[in-house]
Amino acid sequence: MLIGISGMIGSGKSVLSEKLIKHYKKNALLLNEFEEEDEVFNTMLKWLYDRKPNFDITFQTYAIEHHLGMVEQIKNDFKNKAMNPAKDIIFLDRFIAEHYVFATVNLSHSSQKIKDAYEALFAKMVTKEDIPEFAIFLDVSPTEFKKRLFARGRKVEIDSFDQNKDYFDHLLRIYKDTFEKVANRYQIKFEIIDTNDLTEQQVFEKAVELIEKHKKEK
Repeated sequence: MLIGISGMIGSGKSVLSEKLIKHYKKNALLLNEFEEEDEVFNTMLKWLYDRKPNFDITFQTYAIEHHLGMVEQIKNDFKNKAMNPAKDIIFLDRFIAEHYVFATVNLSHSSQKIKDAYEALFAKMVTKEDIPEFAIFLDVSPTEFKKRLFARGRKVEIDSFDQNKDYFDHLLRIYKDTFEKVANRYQIKFEIIDTNDLTEQQVFEKAVELIEKHKKEK
């Protein structure tokens, strides 16, 4: 089964995903949003934060194709390892439908023609097979977001934070509502964890509880 770990930048997705993969051990695989050594992704992310002109739809298109290729690869790994789709898990550290949330912000100043083109591309490329049957959304406040963003120390985000403050503020305003709309559109079951006053361990324990509940209800 595919389970998405979702939420705003800095919400704790990667930390939770790593804890879950250690907990479920041989019964789970993890697909990271991207690899730290991925030169292409890191370069394009830097260009996005540098606000290169006429680049937004290029990045969003790349994000879809890149993610779909990674999902296909890990599904093949799952099959080759003879894992059980009824009980074993592929965890997705952010999933394809969430890129729609980012596109909503990144393309907000684009022409209607560009927005329509992205909508058509997204609808054509993203199918039920590419998205999780269940997702856990990690909610985070603006204050907590900034604290966590700087704590994790990703250079490209920290160096460009002031330049991109309006971008991050826009994402924070629309992220959860847009996520819910996309999840409902694709009929993805999801639960929300308010992480603001929880430790990483408490978030993990709550997530395991929700996952086990979902498995029983299948």
